[in-house]
Amino acid sequence: MKIQCLNKNLKEVVVIAERNTSKNQTLPILNSILLEANKDKIKIRATNLETAVEVAVSGKIQEIGILAVPAKTISSFLANIGDDQIILQTQKNNLFIKTNTIETTIRGYPPEDFPIFPKLESPETFTLTSLELKQGLSSVAIASSVSDIKPELASIFFSIFKNTIKIAATDSFRLAEKNLILRKLRAEKMLSFLIPQRAVGEILRLLENDENIEVGVNKNQIIFSGSNYKFISRLTDGKFPDYEQIIPKKFNATAVAKKSDILSHIKLAGVFVGKLNELSLAFNPVKKAILLNTSHSDVGEHSSIVPASVQGENIAAKFNWKYLLDGISQINNEYVEFNINS
Repeated sequence: MKIQCLNKNLKEVVVIAERNTSKNQTLPILNSILLEANKDKIKIRATNLETAVEVAVSGKIQEIGILAVPAKTISSFLANIGDDQIILQTQKNNLFIKTNTIETTIRGYPPEDFPIFPKLESPETFTLTSLELKQGLSSVAIASSVSDIKPELASIFFSIFKNTIKIAATDSFRLAEKNLILRKLRAEKMLSFLIPQRAVGEILRLLENDENIEVGVNKNQIIFSGSNYKFISRLTDGKFPDYEQIIPKKFNATAVAKKSDILSHIKLAGVFVGKLNELSLAFNPVKKAILLNTSHSDVGEHSSIVPASVQGENIAAKFNWKYLLDGISQINNEYVEFNINS
């Protein structure tokens, strides 16, 4: 293998690949990435046996070939050189790197030791845009659990039927749901699955603007295919909570406020919250406002008024201000509607 490419482009894809390697002492090959140059593309692959990624990088291919090299070594090397153009060449199981000012050899591994890139058998497929997928995932990912004690809560739930994709996440303290209505989607049978939160984070980093993403899913795995990459993840084996049953059908009060107003007041109140992160919200139909109150014994007290259209009862309740901030930030409207029970 002998290739020439821009250091900037190579560095970007190596960083992506490195995040999907594994710090495995018994299988050191999982700490590496696979460089492959064929007739028309330069591909970088990595896997930790839970996720796998393949990213293409543009460059001039002088000789085809393939080699596995330690991810951390090559990533650190590329991050610390200043030359624009870089030449990579295999020498047996080593990688020779040359720039205008540098010559380096990195010890590699035989490519046959690298795990085979997984292929999905009999997947159900559908297509959506990168913008739709990004909005759907980022809208709910903030509500998923950061703990792996309950894997189903550390995952993002997908439910697909006809032309609707329902995406949801919960950590049992809060719940987020996003509905995508896709004209081109025609799923005749219901399809549901759970994607691990860590995999969702990688997908969001990979998504580029204005591209179509083909998604294939079977019982155990899911693959996302973009214009220059493929990303595969295992699905979470578990059952997502039947959250629709706990969402109230009726509410005692409804309030509508400007998103920018409520966000700025919540951030301001966050300076004065105590250790429990408690923020009191009172929905007052007489004053036509949402009243915010909080206090901290070491900092002080704070109250503010947000103009709002309020209907129903006068209700006050305490919330975790960070949860409110996370959720409201993901709403892509000028106004936010609050529906409240006692």
